[in-house]
Amino acid sequence: MIGRRCALFALGILLILVLGVNVYFIRMMVESSSSQRIYARNALEPNARQDQFTPSRSNEKNSQLQLRPIVRGIGEKLKEEIRTLPSKYFKQNTSYVLVLERLLAELRIMSNVREDIWNIPNNKWPDAHQLIPPVAPELGTVLEVLRRSNVVRADNAPLGTQLKLMLDLENGVRALFKPRWRSLNFLLIEDRILIVDLMEEIHNRATPELYATMYQEGNDTCLYGVCHYCSPADPVCGTGNMLEGALIFWLPRYLKLVKDSKAYSPQSSNRLLDLIDTAIFDFLMDNGDRHHYELAQSNFHNPAVLLIDNGKSLGNPDVDHLDILAPLYQCCMIHKTTWDRLRLFSGGSLSAALSRLLEHEAEMSNVAPLITVEHLSAMDRRLLTIYGVVESCLKKEKYASNVILDHR
Repeated sequence: MIGRRCALFALGILLILVLGVNVYFIRMMVESSSSQRIYARNALEPNARQDQFTPSRSNEKNSQLQLRPIVRGIGEKLKEEIRTLPSKYFKQNTSYVLVLERLLAELRIMSNVREDIWNIPNNKWPDAHQLIPPVAPELGTVLEVLRRSNVVRADNAPLGTQLKLMLDLENGVRALFKPRWRSLNFLLIEDRILIVDLMEEIHNRATPELYATMYQEGNDTCLYGVCHYCSPADPVCGTGNMLEGALIFWLPRYLKLVKDSKAYSPQSSNRLLDLIDTAIFDFLMDNGDRHHYELAQSNFHNPAVLLIDNGKSLGNPDVDHLDILAPLYQCCMIHKTTWDRLRLFSGGSLSAALSRLLEHEAEMSNVAPLITVEHLSAMDRRLLTIYGVVESCLKKEKYASNVILDHR
């Protein structure tokens, strides 16, 4: 009898423990689920994450300044700074016309180039600080030859995570071809624009590996290639046989020089400033995917940062991701040459200059304009943000020379 009572008592205690543990874990799960829902709502709700950046015009969409919690306070101060910017930043600086005219002059095709045209970009242009020199009168001729060169071989390019083709052109020249994925309403592809005939220039000259990924879908020629994210479920298709994309000139001799393993050196005074330049460039085009750069070998004195991942597209023109600009507003320093050039394109001069260059390229390459009006307006708007950051830094520092550094 006593043994039965002890057994019942022990069973009751065990039952209470099991129920208590179950209640505890159910409560924890409910609280965790509730907190996740609150966090997700705060993180994703447009009114919580995004604030109005500039007053919208009656015929334009409201632009958003994308603010993550860590930069929300900075964003609020920055918006106030932009509201009080001096009027010079809103007035068109007509001096940009001189720069534009020089660029257009260099884009003219020269008929009297006597030396091997490919020797110029391969050996004469690149150095430790640049790929193209400040004065390049042969630029238009090089681009024209690149446009008109025939493809002799097409292969997969084992670079990056997305589809790229390595094209062997005439005279031993190589170039990367990055296909256009979406309508120009959503996408800008930079570098040189080329229309390729997928049947004549790719299919008929493809390596076996690339050839195996090409097929017909109705009247359109499609391919998906070989890369990390390439799959038959996500092909690139032309309109008929024609496909637009970015053609990026390959510099094999120069690439042998960019193997320096030191990504950062405290002895290099320009390195941080070069990375800030990169952040400014990425912010203007809304590129939040900057994850790689190279340097020339250490036998070059103070080499510049070399950005290898080309063919970038413009992001959402209605959203400005302020965190891309973090190197500028956290370090509060900028190259004087960069600052002078940015001020040159105030008051809509940037979009005006780009529009003129795009018209020239569309005419030369026989393609439609490559940047939408929305993207051009977005770059003018983001340039005001950059002005606001620098003005804020100038107010915090005692001397302007602590912010605008003349190291070049």
